[in-house]
Formats: sequence, structure tokens, C-alpha cells
Amino acid sequence: MIQIKHDKHGGITADINTLPDSLVEFEREIASLIKSNKDKRLLWIKVPIKKSEFIPALTNLNFEFHHCSTNHLMLVKQLVQESKIPTAKTHTVGVGAIVLNRDKILVVKDNFSSGYKLPGGYINVNETIKDAIKREVFEETGVTIEFESIANIGHFMNGQFQEPSLYLVCTAIATSTKITIYDASEITEAKWIDIDQFLSSTETNNYNKSAVTSVLANNELKLTNKTISLRVRGEVFS
Repeated sequence: MIQIKHDKHGGITADINTLPDSLVEFEREIASLIKSNKDKRLLWIKVPIKKSEFIPALTNLNFEFHHCSTNHLMLVKQLVQESKIPTAKTHTVGVGAIVLNRDKILVVKDNFSSGYKLPGGYINVNETIKDAIKREVFEETGVTIEFESIANIGHFMNGQFQEPSLYLVCTAIATSTKITIYDASEITEAKWIDIDQFLSSTETNNYNKSAVTSVLANNELKLTNKTISLRVRGEVFS
């Protein structure tokens, strides 16, 4: 039998570990859940890809797609009409690093654009900002760093799949300087170049120029990581 978990918003979620293997049994148990929980606002069902044959059964019962990951699709049904459905995951979040070494800055070239740019990339699921920037810089350049601060936040409206994207430009301190490209499938070149050369190049995008210029001009205006007791896992910068 499908077990359910109650949430603080008046909804229920089916326990994915208790979904039956049989489609017929699944349809019967979902119908029973809907009938016996009419006082709840929303019913959430996460369907694993190996049981994707369950999806048409749910859409036939007016379940809607909400969000997905590589191996799962989350669907939701309003059990009480006009119930508010939480916003689905809508943004990607990336990080870029300003790593300075005297009068030089760490930069990369990739397969997708001309000119040098700041090293960086997307934050993985369950990865902190600090861990993401360390990983991305190391993968693209081989340089090890220590996170220092968030210096700039960009919000862009057209990501890879036309989704909005947040981009956090961080300052970091290099703890090594040797260049070794580990992500050779994407990065074609990594090097230390003169800051003035980077800023004056017509091939450097305006956003990178603006972020670096702001850091150089306002070195004290930074968001640093604060140690705060949180109710959920996360990071706070101020």
C-alpha cells in the first residue's frame, strides 16, 4: 500500500519507496488516496523513470507536471480547487571566480565563445557555493583556491533552455598557480594574463569587465560567508 507523508502546507506526498510495481495496483491505490484525502490541498507523486508507465495514469486524473530530475518526475494534483501550488524550480545558478595574482587574473577560453572569460560553471545539486567555485576553478584550470566573497550577482533571462539564470561572481584567493586543464572537453585554454589586457580586450564580455572593474574599485564591498544557525542546510552571505 502506498504510504503518505503530510506537509505543513496541508498537502500529502506519496512515499516513492512504497509505490507498487503493478500499474493496475497503482491506479487502484491512487484512486483510493484521492477519495480518502479530499480534505488535503495537494497530492504529490514522484515517479521514478523505471515506472514511467504510471505517468499517463496520473495525467488522466488531472495531475500536472511540476518538476523533474534525471531519474524522477514530480506530479501534483489539486485535491481542493484553487489550492496554491508552490513555484517549480525555475532558475539555474552558476558561479564565476575572480582570482588575482598581483597584476594578473586567472582566465579561460572554452568551445562556446570567443575571448577569455572568468572560470566557473553551474552549481551541482546539494553543492555549496564555496564548494562549487573551488571545483569549477580546479576542473578548468588546475589552480586551487580558497573562497573569499561574493562580489557580484547577475540575473539573465535566457539560459540554455530559455530558463532564467542567476550568476554569482566570487572573489577567491589562489593557493597554487600551476595551470592544468582537467575539463579538456570544454576548456581549450587557461592562463594567467595581465588584468589590463583582460579589461581592454574587445573579446572580453561586458559583464566580466564590469564585475572585475567593480572588485578593483571597491575592494571592501563584498558579501562574506556568515556562520549562522539555520533551520535548513544552506549558506548566508552579508
